[in-house]
Amino acid sequence: MVIVKRTVHTELSASSIYEVSKEKRLKTKSDISPEAVSRRLTTKFVGRHLFYYPSVTTTMDVARKAAKEGAVEGTVVVAEEQTTGRARLGRTWINPPGVVAVSIILHPEMSQLLRLTMVASLATSRSIEKATGLETTIKWPNDVLIKGKKVSGILTESALRGQSVDWAVIGIGINVNFDPKAYPEIADIATSLSVELGKEVSQLKVLVHLLNELEFSYSALRTGEPIYEEWRAKLETLGKVVQVKTGTDLEQGYAESVDEDGALLLRRPDGTLVRIVAGEVTLRP
Repeated sequence: MVIVKRTVHTELSASSIYEVSKEKRLKTKSDISPEAVSRRLTTKFVGRHLFYYPSVTTTMDVARKAAKEGAVEGTVVVAEEQTTGRARLGRTWINPPGVVAVSIILHPEMSQLLRLTMVASLATSRSIEKATGLETTIKWPNDVLIKGKKVSGILTESALRGQSVDWAVIGIGINVNFDPKAYPEIADIATSLSVELGKEVSQLKVLVHLLNELEFSYSALRTGEPIYEEWRAKLETLGKVVQVKTGTDLEQGYAESVDEDGALLLRRPDGTLVRIVAGEVTLRP
């Protein structure tokens, strides 16, 4: 099932939203269409129910609403532009045309919930490498990097019912065809696939690889197959002296390892070991 959505703001008319979105799509020469995605997917369930928006507030908003209304596992929301995109820790994710934004609805077991970040970052890393040949690394817990600069961000949300997971949503943004230097706040820390390759990249190709790889990694998680070791091997954070901020708490130490749930094992200067489930990592000089 493929659903094409044209309206994204209820206070504006459908025609005005479509014209704005259409103009921006032409500027970025996007090759994404719902029909093209459907034809190229090799998945069994991820992306088989697809909601497509040229422009939307955030794909997470749409996916969350769909999940609450009982959307089937593997339902995907895709947008070529997010007007109010969000990143981890409440930050804003800059998402002009040229960034592929996608949210995926899943129904994991409680024991698998913490590992969804692992699934998503590994799938994103693989998909970029398969689509472009570029080498990627992962900054704990879930930023995908190329040559030390961020090319993709990941956000996860979930709802619990008693001791079970009602639904979970993974949101992924990949910088495909835009120049981060146009945005001073990210110019020194971000990159895009087109910048790295020196040419435009097929957004459709990246998206299809992403959905295929996500189903592969998620299915491996569900059946108990190992994904932890490959994810750990891609972490560029390990073996470095780092600072980790979690809320108002600040920890410093040596990033020694990660456990099988994806938590960072940090060796403090006094020799004690602390387990950190989530946080923002920066390198210490």
